[in-house]
Amino acid sequence: MAGISATATPIDIGGVSEDVLRRRISLVPWVVVVGNALFAATDPWLNPGLLRELGVLKAVVIGAQLLGLVILRRRPRRRGAIAIGLLCLAAGAAGGVLAAVLVHDPFTTPLLCTSAALFTAAVIPWGSGAQSAAAALALVAGSLAAYLVAGRAAAGEPIVGMVVISGLSVYIARVLERQRAAEARATLALQRHQAELAHVLRVSAMGEMGAQLAHELTQPLGAIANYAAGCRRRMEMTPAASPELIDAVERIAREAMRAGAIIRRMREFLRKAEPQRAAVDVNALVREVAELLDGEARERGVDVDLLLDASLPPVQADGVEIEQVLVNLARNAIEAMQGSSGARTLAIETRLRQGTIEVFVRDSGPGLPDEDAGRIFEAFHTTKPRGLGMGLAISRTLIELHGGMLTATSGPSGATFRFTLPVQASAAAVAS
Repeated sequence: MAGISATATPIDIGGVSEDVLRRRISLVPWVVVVGNALFAATDPWLNPGLLRELGVLKAVVIGAQLLGLVILRRRPRRRGAIAIGLLCLAAGAAGGVLAAVLVHDPFTTPLLCTSAALFTAAVIPWGSGAQSAAAALALVAGSLAAYLVAGRAAAGEPIVGMVVISGLSVYIARVLERQRAAEARATLALQRHQAELAHVLRVSAMGEMGAQLAHELTQPLGAIANYAAGCRRRMEMTPAASPELIDAVERIAREAMRAGAIIRRMREFLRKAEPQRAAVDVNALVREVAELLDGEARERGVDVDLLLDASLPPVQADGVEIEQVLVNLARNAIEAMQGSSGARTLAIETRLRQGTIEVFVRDSGPGLPDEDAGRIFEAFHTTKPRGLGMGLAISRTLIELHGGMLTATSGPSGATFRFTLPVQASAAAVAS
């Protein structure tokens, strides 16, 4: 389908990939390299008597930053890249302290350190933890430079300002970290929903193909039944015909008719039409569903028990929608018992109680997990490895549209799903 991807692109937990993180961290050594080169170009005018000392100091700092860039190009993992970035910051801060002492400037280094803290908070997506370490480095370096050059009395005001700005940088990093994490969660949720929508579209397409296939199969099955019936009549007219052979041919005709009936019900189940309320025999729907799932149940070793109340009155309902609910609950029960080592039994029971029809679907599986018991009717929540998570949500909606309720209980002997259909309410709704 155009515009829909069935596979979700992995995203880093912090909201960014490791490649993006390394590229952002590499900005720190580049800024230090360019900044020191520019300061070195102004030293002949500003500090003509300290050219050798400042030249050696800045060369060492630039060399340390270039070494950090070389290591970052080798693509270290997330923690390694963050460690390299912090070491580059530490090297630049140490060089700034020594330069401040050499030129006797108590203001430039604190200003640059606080600017670096704000820069890393806004640019590098490394999280509030790493930003706290970067802010601490800037605070220590700036405070040390101000104290060594200006003394305790004059250093108090710059240090207070640095504390405020460093704390602000950590706050900015934390806000951006939460925003990136929220965006990453939203992106992952969108990708999952797109994949689920693609799956729904594929299932819908397969449903249409199944309906067409069911239509095509009815003709050969009818031909098989007719040919078998004709053979049986001719054999009955032959005195030497074997009774066992006649019985086998009769079974062929009967099974072909049964297969045709199942396929007709599948076509009705898959048809796309407006909901139509009419008098429905719930017991008949249960028998049809049991017959429809008989092959799957026998293949998986599941015994199907029907406990039907013969006194049920007809209810005004859409038979296809109620059958859809029954099929979904019964198939879920069959699948839930696949890991059971004991007897596998699917029991469907109907009761009439105080003007309400109750339908119970029980299995002898392990029951519902405690962590999923309260969420099984939520859309897109599933306990199956390849489940879509929409079956129970749709089933509950269909039952509620009929004025009933769908609930689930679980115990050591299996899970029980129960839905109700109000007799009087449904009849009154149709009459209106």
